Amino acid sequence: MHEIPDIVPLRKEDAEVAGEILEQAFAADPLNVYTVPDPGRRQEVFRWLFTQLVRGGDAVYVTSGPPRGVAVWIAPQTSGDAVESESDREQMEHVFGPDAYRRFVCAFEYFESNHRRLMRGSHWYLQLLGVEPRWQGQGIGGALIAPVLQEADHQGLPCYLETFVAGNVLFYQRHGFQVVDASREPVSQVPCWSMRREPR
Repeated sequence: MHEIPDIVPLRKEDAEVAGEILEQAFAADPLNVYTVPDPGRRQEVFRWLFTQLVRGGDAVYVTSGPPRGVAVWIAPQTSGDAVESESDREQMEHVFGPDAYRRFVCAFEYFESNHRRLMRGSHWYLQLLGVEPRWQGQGIGGALIAPVLQEADHQGLPCYLETFVAGNVLFYQRHGFQVVDASREPVSQVPCWSMRREPR
């Protein structure tokens, strides 16, 4: 059994490393594969996107030392209210390319509409959780989400996430999340499990 490293807030200088870890962790994620079928291009596109999301997260935690895993949370006051500027959208379309951008946005809008429908009140949103593949299965993922789960309990607020991988559902259930909706995005047929955790 490996010792789990301490969990610490992300340092700004580690944002690109965190984005790389998330890209590796999500390399076979169904939404990513649908968006960018070519593996090499997918790596480039999502490493860029995840680095941007890490930089914009409200609460971002990593393992101490060389980061091995990353958790990106959106805080209650901003959950579901993120608004991209026109320049942000233009930059994203440039990086993705028009076809991949269109696929991603179409699918994302469907999942975001589910989010708004299922979580109307104040809540924490786990936007991303990923562990470098060679460090997976050692308890790091659970340790990464623990600080915000504890904060949510203290605040009396629920938490929400989506996963597109069936195998992740049991992991999140062990940490108090329950499936509140299971569906497929109509065009891509990417499956989605929406999960909610009540405060303890």
